[in-house]
Amino acid sequence: MKIKVLLVTACLASTTQPALAGISSGWSSGSVIVIAQPEPKAVAASLVMPADFVSVPLRIVSDQKNTAQAYDETRQAIELIGKKAKESVRFRMTMGAVSLSQHRGGYGISSGSWSQPAASSEIFLLVPLSTNSANIFAAGVEAAKFVDALTLPGKTRCEFGTLQLAVADPEQYRGKVLELIKQEMTKTLEALAPQAGIKIQGLEGQIRVGQLDDRNVELFLNYSLSIVVEK
Repeated sequence: MKIKVLLVTACLASTTQPALAGISSGWSSGSVIVIAQPEPKAVAASLVMPADFVSVPLRIVSDQKNTAQAYDETRQAIELIGKKAKESVRFRMTMGAVSLSQHRGGYGISSGSWSQPAASSEIFLLVPLSTNSANIFAAGVEAAKFVDALTLPGKTRCEFGTLQLAVADPEQYRGKVLELIKQEMTKTLEALAPQAGIKIQGLEGQIRVGQLDDRNVELFLNYSLSIVVEK
């Protein structure tokens, strides 16, 4: 029996997709918050839903020239933000990358300046999107006001990164995503080749999260679907 591939409706190699960005939520054991990717999906079926959080990256930098003081001030700043976030109830904080190095002096015109800060750390403020009217911009304003109200120790400062939507534990929606793929398969067969067979790959992959707009995300699997007919 010969098999002929009649139509491929969706296909995307996993190597072309960015890796999932996951951070620990910091308040629920085993829970993982997955950051939405800005790249559009390349498959037909996806689950559109409101995001659970806005992730606000913060880079804590100490301009202190004394290396030991820079380390200590950075630690104090992180502890302060974590404490204030906990007290607010509204925010949660989780850790990112930490960089510790000794200062190195410059030469020539820039002699006496430092080529890089001695200490810096990336943390994330997670802002829950608990109302239908809330969006990424409102959450960003809320986070900025929170940070502006802080009195950071010594010569530490805070730099904002790019705001992104995030979802708590996308794998919990796998069943719904699979049902949407099943519906897409049925519609494709009915429209193009009711008597044909179907081949699908990629259902074992991770649930991916894409940012749709300022409030919503779409969850999808990186699957490929093809219809085959006997020749």
